[in-house]
Amino acid sequence: MKRLTLFVPTLAALLLSSLLVAQTPLTADKVGYLNARAVVEAHPQFARVKEVQAKAEAELKPLREQVQSLEAKLRQGNATAQEQQAYRTAAQRLETAGQKWSEQQGSVLRPITEDIDMVIGRVAKEQGFAIVLDQEVAASSGLVVYAAQELDLTQAIKQAISK
Repeated sequence: MKRLTLFVPTLAALLLSSLLVAQTPLTADKVGYLNARAVVEAHPQFARVKEVQAKAEAELKPLREQVQSLEAKLRQGNATAQEQQAYRTAAQRLETAGQKWSEQQGSVLRPITEDIDMVIGRVAKEQGFAIVLDQEVAASSGLVVYAAQELDLTQAIKQAISK
């Protein structure tokens, strides 16, 4: 009789705990992917990035050509002292200009990527994704060798960004 009085509450506790576990919301378990470059390029503010890139290229291209021309003379071994100095000066100007434009591009790109990160998080959560990978990185690293098309969030993210 004593065993029966312990058995009934134990059985009831087990049944209740299984009901509580069944009612606990499931955590996301899907892994998705997206083409991050396509998503960034689809952002409404990406035109500003392209403007900065065009200005940077306009300034950097002649500097690159000058450095390459002087570098060719240096490799041939027939550069004068003046050309060697011109090469060092041009290379320094190219490096400084490159850093300047890289910083400007980063400052324009940062708010875009922050916005996209928030949208990815929201869409992934809404659709039950626990992890979202960049398609290009996953493929080039060998991390992912196959992914079903249904796991591609690129279009969903693009649509959510444009809203």
